[in-house]
Amino acid sequence: MQWMAIFTCVLLASCASGPQSADSARANAPYSVPASDGSGSSALALAQLDQLWPSDTPLAPASDLAPGLLALSPEMKHFVDGIGPGLSPKQRFRRILRTLKQDRFYLEYDLDTTATAAEAFTSRRGNCISFAALIVVLAREVGVPAHFNRVEAPRARRATRGADGRVLVQNILHINAEVSFGWSTQIIELNFEPRSLHRHVAIADAEVQSLYLNNLAMDKARAGRTSEALPLLREALTLTPDSSILWNTLGYLYRQQGKLELAELSYTQALSLDERNTAAKNNLKRVYALQSQQALSLSDTANDADQES
Repeated sequence: MQWMAIFTCVLLASCASGPQSADSARANAPYSVPASDGSGSSALALAQLDQLWPSDTPLAPASDLAPGLLALSPEMKHFVDGIGPGLSPKQRFRRILRTLKQDRFYLEYDLDTTATAAEAFTSRRGNCISFAALIVVLAREVGVPAHFNRVEAPRARRATRGADGRVLVQNILHINAEVSFGWSTQIIELNFEPRSLHRHVAIADAEVQSLYLNNLAMDKARAGRTSEALPLLREALTLTPDSSILWNTLGYLYRQQGKLELAELSYTQALSLDERNTAAKNNLKRVYALQSQQALSLSDTANDADQES
């Protein structure tokens, strides 16, 4: 089975991915998005986000991107409208699946391309988030309930280099789609591959959209455009403020900008939401080391000045 995200999902490569710190040249990436437990932690997390947001950084991208992941394009609508218009929703969707398979619909797997459902339908390129979004949109368009799953398989990792030459180590999370036919459901994997034997956990649209945004943000960061990545991640955190993974990504973005105090607070917030987030733990240790180096450098500079006076 191929593995990717979104949206740091979220970056999420196929599926989703995030940063994880390993050494001076590495940063660690995220992905899993816990939903709010209703205890008010979402409001607290959003308040924390407002406190940590730099005054010189836009609050959001020019337009909200999250809804675009699940938007139906005219091309997709034309495809759906031409398939069994007189049949029941279940029959229509089964015929849609059969048509896609007969047409040899195949999504070229690209971990770095978290395409929307419409983009995946047209370009046939993307990752597991892209394929799952396509299936969910097509099912819902004909009236068949559908949702996303997170596959709880051991997470793969990969290392890439950003524009600054630094190595970014990313954790990879896998997402698929599940449709309901009343008494039964069907899990649909990337390119209709066999279903994973690992446990599946249903997740909300907002979580997948936040992983999508996380992946877009990480793409910007890798290209050295961190200032453009931050508004994307803020939109993601607005959707799922209790995501320890997204807070870890925010810390990574701040660290890239040299804002170590904000990075420290972001990693601390990630750990307050999930104390098992080893990526955030490692990244926080790295920030402490950098802060110590800065303090030592300032101390040496002050000593040199004293000696010269």
